[in-house]
Amino acid sequence: MGEPGFVVDPSVVHAFGRDFQHDLDVHLSAEKVQTLHLFAATPMFGTGTASPAVHKAAADYHAKLIELFDIMDAMLEEGAVMARAAHAVAEAYSEADAVSVADLSGAVGAARLRTGADLHAVDPDTGRSI
Repeated sequence: MGEPGFVVDPSVVHAFGRDFQHDLDVHLSAEKVQTLHLFAATPMFGTGTASPAVHKAAADYHAKLIELFDIMDAMLEEGAVMARAAHAVAEAYSEADAVSVADLSGAVGAARLRTGADLHAVDPDTGRSI
């Protein structure tokens, strides 16, 4: 018998989605919120100096921080999408397995009926089994 094909354990895929969402919530989301609070409570450096170069550096730094928070938001959103998709994929595999079993059972049942009919077929002219 040959090697098995692609096999998916839906419970493992569900666990991945659950654990991934947990990691997003506990680590990335919590760290983002903590960092936002830290920076919101701290005045921007360089605003008290007369140097245009320091002011530009402060503005650039602030712009990069905003970019990083936007990236974190995108990562959280895409991560949540992936976690939900993992659950949807697991459900699809479970449903496909159930449909496959039903289809197989139906095919075997139909074959059994046809075979039974063929085995008990009678020639209408002679009344003998065919």
